[in-house]
Amino acid sequence: MALKIKRPHLREIREKNRVGILRMLRNSEMVSRPMIADSLGLSKMSVSRLVRDLMSEGICIAIGGENSSKSLGRRPDVIRINPKYGIVVAICLSAFSKTITISDITGATLLKKSIPENACQRPDDAITFIDKTFRNFARDQKNSYLKLLGCSVVVAGKFNTKSGILLSAPLLNWPQFELQKRIKACLDCPVVVDNIANALCMNYVDTTVKLSSKNLNIMLVHIAVGMGASLFVNGALVRRGGDEGWVGKTKLHNQSEFSGEETTLSDYVSGHAIIAEIVKRTDFVLDTSKDFASNFRRAISLSNFENSELVKIFTNTGEILGKNLFYLSVGIRPDLLVLGGPIRHSKPFIIGIDRGLEMASKQMGETFNPIKVSNYSYIDAAKNIALREHVYS
Repeated sequence: MALKIKRPHLREIREKNRVGILRMLRNSEMVSRPMIADSLGLSKMSVSRLVRDLMSEGICIAIGGENSSKSLGRRPDVIRINPKYGIVVAICLSAFSKTITISDITGATLLKKSIPENACQRPDDAITFIDKTFRNFARDQKNSYLKLLGCSVVVAGKFNTKSGILLSAPLLNWPQFELQKRIKACLDCPVVVDNIANALCMNYVDTTVKLSSKNLNIMLVHIAVGMGASLFVNGALVRRGGDEGWVGKTKLHNQSEFSGEETTLSDYVSGHAIIAEIVKRTDFVLDTSKDFASNFRRAISLSNFENSELVKIFTNTGEILGKNLFYLSVGIRPDLLVLGGPIRHSKPFIIGIDRGLEMASKQMGETFNPIKVSNYSYIDAAKNIALREHVYS
């Protein structure tokens, strides 16, 4: 009996090629038809048809012009993204960033606003602030014609990936809140919800490794109040049910090296654990008039000064993470280990991670990859998710 080979439908092929063109345009200011044909392996006729459809849709515009060389003729028409095609909203809700932005589809920020702390005490107040911010923007005559394509919300915490319900979030007391549903009703557009570790990871993929000729496997570790991680393997995120905190629940390798009953990674490496150690071992005093994020930022800033006890704490904590990251990543074999979150500003912490990775690699007799740092903000990552989900896919 002959095997039936399922071939992709013509519509699927066209959609794949359409996405390919859009992603080329996202990575370049403009591209020519020959460039598209060469990159995607398409005929000139296929490219012309796809470009015509994109222009008819309004997402792309063509730009002609004289050949810049001395040869006769005109240079091939190039196309670029039409920034007036539409806008996306990005929202970040975390202890370190409560922000809303509105951007055009090229990524240019048209509006950026902090969501006040008092508006985040109750979720209804936050939704009201988001609604008012967008309505005020849309009422402006110069913005009234812009079409809202979609919204992304990134949170530090755990949520239900199917329902979009926020289950828990550090320092954001909104348990069992229908986050996705409420924002969708507020803005009347498609809404995607993701955790910050995944958003940072995808942003790193889209901005830093976009020119790589192969799909790189990435493990991103995010440290803020707690700690989390995201895996990008074989060209896709490894979803873990909306919970970025799985890495902090892992048992410490060689736990006999550490004192006390606590045995999980987050008991030593999370922001809470680091601050507790600093308060216990140094003269660092918490400013009770400020929130956790402000105190943690201050500790990180002080860790960059020499001859400070904080240098030793951040370095030792980084070492613990580095060792355990090496053992954790042995099975995954990532091409890149990436650090994200406010902890990235601590130079001793990064030095400690690399030292821990090196120590573990010598013990195991295997090579290691030095840690990379994601220097993008949470709201940058949220914006990237909005563009990826609602425009370039």
